[in-house]
Amino acid sequence: MKTRCAVFLTLLSLLVQAYPATATWGSFVSLGSTTVNSDVSCAETTAGQAVCAGRGFTNTLLVNQFNGSTWSGWTKLAGAITSTPSCANDGNGNVICAARASTGGLAATVFNGTTWSIEVKVKGTLASGPSCASMGSGRVLCAARSATGGLNSSVFNGSTWSAFDSQAATSTSAPGCGSDDAGRVVCAMLDTTSSVIVNRYNGTAWDGFINIGGRATGEPTCTNLQVTGQLACFARGTDSSFNGNRFNGGTWVSGSWSGWGGLGGLIGPKGNCAVITTNQIVCGVFGVTDSALWVDEFNGASWTGFTRLGQTTVGNPSCTTLGGGKALCTAVGVNNKVSSIVGP
Repeated sequence: MKTRCAVFLTLLSLLVQAYPATATWGSFVSLGSTTVNSDVSCAETTAGQAVCAGRGFTNTLLVNQFNGSTWSGWTKLAGAITSTPSCANDGNGNVICAARASTGGLAATVFNGTTWSIEVKVKGTLASGPSCASMGSGRVLCAARSATGGLNSSVFNGSTWSAFDSQAATSTSAPGCGSDDAGRVVCAMLDTTSSVIVNRYNGTAWDGFINIGGRATGEPTCTNLQVTGQLACFARGTDSSFNGNRFNGGTWVSGSWSGWGGLGGLIGPKGNCAVITTNQIVCGVFGVTDSALWVDEFNGASWTGFTRLGQTTVGNPSCTTLGGGKALCTAVGVNNKVSSIVGP
């Protein structure tokens, strides 16, 4: 990934540093004996609690609840899915989890804090799994790559899903979407030159694709910062390092982005980040040299450097906020069973 002169997240010390993070992470906790056949996606429900979803080996949606210390165990929901699920909090305490349905469209369910709704399907043809992000006030947007390389999206308004909106593009990856904490969602994808292209949904319509440069070799991901109108997107570079770019808000043009900066590391295809408090985030990655879960934390001014948390993992981690300055990260082990860890 090319680095511009502009500074990402105040880029005074974005390059990976030699010392470990000083913050403390807990021990790994098992999500149960059930095996999964995908990465896991998690979202906060209430402060200190979360739910996670994965795809089972029978192509069903598996869900699990975290009460702050222990997991409920995996529950199989009705319906067939064909992708990794994506989960997002709707801003009203509910969590929406969605995946590509066996019919090619979107299959979604809502967790209200106690029970999961009956699966709802949105008709369409998706070429990737979805990425879902909160718009707040009970609304969630889920987007996926279309069969023609564009971006198909549907918005859940608290009771119903909209028909798919299709934005033309020449993308080669699934999108990674994140909230800007102002009712808008930004989705990042790779184009045919491996550059990162982004589009913003402003609450009623898409603002249009812009190219924010760089060259990436893995699916991008975006995360909110609890800073109104801003967010950050990340992707693996051509040297397998982790790279980030911050949207500073304002006019929807490439100049509103900070430019790419490298955090170092040798990572798997896709990292995942979560906000821990205002303008502070933690990112989890799969280390290709040891197959362990590694994390890097941005404290509002600088990155602490990657810290090895351990486990022998496969696939890509999922991290979500828990509130109170904490995040939950999950990883699938070589036995296809999932473990979680809370920190910093």
